[in-house]
Parts: sequence; C-alpha cells; structure tokens
Amino acid sequence: MIRLQGQYRLTFPVTPGEIEFKGYGNDIESTTSITLYTGNRMSGRRPKSISFEFMLPGDLEADYIEVEGYQGPREWLAGIDRLVGTEVLLTIDELDLAWNVLIGAVDGSFKGKNTDFHGTIELPLFVKDEFITWSNQTQVLSPASVIAKQQKARPNTSGKTAKKSSASTSLVDPAMQAIQRNRIDKKIQDFKLSRLQ
Repeated sequence: MIRLQGQYRLTFPVTPGEIEFKGYGNDIESTTSITLYTGNRMSGRRPKSISFEFMLPGDLEADYIEVEGYQGPREWLAGIDRLVGTEVLLTIDELDLAWNVLIGAVDGSFKGKNTDFHGTIELPLFVKDEFITWSNQTQVLSPASVIAKQQKARPNTSGKTAKKSSASTSLVDPAMQAIQRNRIDKKIQDFKLSRLQ
C-alpha cells in the first residue's frame, strides 16, 4: 500500500502492480522497475524520482479497494491537488521503504463504465540543499555559501604564559618607514611655510 503523509494524509486506494525508480546508480541514467506483488526489494541506492501508474476505481463497492472510507476518484484527485508542490513522506508497505518526495501534477483520464480514473504520477525525491557536512581542516563549499564551524579556544591548562614577541608585524622594512616618514614631515613643513608667505 502506498501512502502520502504530510499536512494531509492520502492513500492510494489500489496498490499499483509496478513502481519505477528513475535515475539511480552512480553516473548512469537508468530506470528500474519493481513489482510489488512479488515482494522484490530495492537495493540501498537512492533514486532521483519514483513513478507509477495507478487506478482510482469509480465503483465504491469494488472488492479490490484497499482503503476504508475511499470516497471516489474526484475526491481523491481533489486531495492530491491540495498536496501539489509540497514535501510529503511517501511510504511503500510492500518494500518497507519511505522517501521524502515533492508532489507534482497527476496525468490521466476517466475511462470505462464506472468512470475509473487511470493516471500516472512522478514524485521527485526532495533533497535539502542546506544540509552540509563540515570539517575542522577544510571549509566545504555549498551552492550558495561557505560554512565553517566556529571553534572554541582551548583553555590554558599548563599555567604558562605566552612569550610576547617584540618583532614588528609590519610588512614594510623599518628603514623604508623612516625615509617615508621624513618625506611626509618635509611636505608638511613646506606646506606650512607656503601658507605663511
């Protein structure tokens, strides 16, 4: 049984026979189909999207409806419209797996004498971009920012005090500083003399 759980909870009334996992693997774009009725299990790789065909029965008394309180295809489609664009938890009981997905629009049409709705849905996996790992030695780049964790200073447990260095931290040689200081002083004196005259 497939359930969508978010602000609203929505369960597909009939479990689809097959589910496709698109784009999982290392670098190869591929599609893998899993038949739920045979109890196949998927490996631990993450898909990029999950899609399947489904049917919403128009006959509310049908024996194959798996959801108690199912009210028909129009009410069910109105429920999926409330979820469009939101993040929900998709659970598949037969595979004992769950993913966070984004809900998109449903494609399909009404067919048959009971006006059953036959549709398809593709649910892309929802991945939070701001979740980033960090390291003490390197800063990890994210798409929009650089994150580095602030470290607390280690307390001085030895009782020793640090040596104060008397060396200048200036990048300019002290002899060059003296020459430049003399030039500036000379310009200031010339300026004062010119104002007095």
